Amino acid sequence: MQPSNHVLVVDDDRDTREIVARALSRDNLAVTQVDGGDAAIAMLEKRGFNLIITDLYMPGTGGEELLAYVEEHLPGTPVIIITGYGTVGVAVEAMHKGAFDFQQKPLNLEHLRLTVRRALNKAQLKYAVDYLRHEQPYIHHLDSMVAQSPAMRRVLDKLARVAETDITVLLAGETGTGKSLLAGAIHTNSARRAANLVTVNCAALTETLLESELFGHEKGAFTGAHKARTGRFQQAHGGTLFLDEVGDMSPATQAKTLRAIEDKEVHPIGGSRAMKVDVRIIAATNLDLQQAVREGAFREDLYYRLSVAPIKIPPLRQRKEDILPLAETFLDKFRRETRFRDRRFSQEASRFIQTYHWPGNIRELRNSVERAVLFAASQEIGPADLGLVRQVAEKGDLQGLPTLNLGELERMAVEDALRKCDWVQSRAAVLLGISPRTLSYKLDKLGISHPGLEARRRR
Repeated sequence: MQPSNHVLVVDDDRDTREIVARALSRDNLAVTQVDGGDAAIAMLEKRGFNLIITDLYMPGTGGEELLAYVEEHLPGTPVIIITGYGTVGVAVEAMHKGAFDFQQKPLNLEHLRLTVRRALNKAQLKYAVDYLRHEQPYIHHLDSMVAQSPAMRRVLDKLARVAETDITVLLAGETGTGKSLLAGAIHTNSARRAANLVTVNCAALTETLLESELFGHEKGAFTGAHKARTGRFQQAHGGTLFLDEVGDMSPATQAKTLRAIEDKEVHPIGGSRAMKVDVRIIAATNLDLQQAVREGAFREDLYYRLSVAPIKIPPLRQRKEDILPLAETFLDKFRRETRFRDRRFSQEASRFIQTYHWPGNIRELRNSVERAVLFAASQEIGPADLGLVRQVAEKGDLQGLPTLNLGELERMAVEDALRKCDWVQSRAAVLLGISPRTLSYKLDKLGISHPGLEARRRR
């Protein structure tokens, strides 16, 4: 197993360094040892570390100076101070200057290991929060969204208008059309952007759990409620509450949600007093809520509360101008995230992507591109690599197949047979029902060769 974190241990006492290194190696941590603050700073200028453990008093640059260097140049990197001359005053001073913890020699190694795990977990959480804080505004920036089709441009125009207000928005569309991303865009471009965007998937929880999730509960309110819980309405106070798949709410939860929206307050389960909340509501559904109202499955008054500004998200098949640009966006993303930097769509794959009907919408497109980047037999991604031809065939949905010419279908069949037979041509010929000589002729005609040979040619 590869180490998941790298720790720098700084101490002029070799025995202490070795003891700490051995203790941390038990937790799958990589450890680098240096004998003083000067050597530590030189090391930190070359590479980063997830955590630093340093002695306080050392010849030359001591622990306090090293801590100050880390605070200035590597903010967010936790530092644990250790010393054999500790006092309460020294410990308090070190913590005020930014140290994560202070431990006195002789070290309690189990306590040190626990502290290290806490420090690493906190640093990872801070990194994730910082990433989301800086990246999410870009992800949800309306100008960065792929919208070349008139249908999607109209949607983004509506989003831009409602984002400037506090109006309640209902996003309606098929599964996989990106409703949660658009909800994030509304929040990020609103006056509430500095507060929380809190999401609740109403389809993922039972009635009791959903009610507790939304409104919170007091300790002992029901079996298993061992402590009080703050509900999502309260967590979203000052920000936005996104009710995803709101059409799956039970009638009882619908009634309580309506009351919370109208009264701007929630009543935790088992509680005797109401909690005031200030939230903006965005709801999403893949159901026809008007039909659900007619059938008595959804409250009419809640529907009108949620659909003050209804926005219909078109399925991918109705925004054909966006399909290939979206696929290229996903391709670029997965190329950067993997070692397959040279992957590209063949002309046949590009045509296939544009003409396939994508019943799973953007989510299906994204998954297909990711799978192709990871498992394609060569750098050029063909239609078969997208995994859609076989999928359509298994469903018997011939309408799902795009219109391809015979040459493209022939290439797909030959490439698929070769992959199944590990590129042994004699076996592939049997699978195709043709002679090896005919297969050899087709390989020349179609320009198909083993991906390993193509890679050697490029080198």
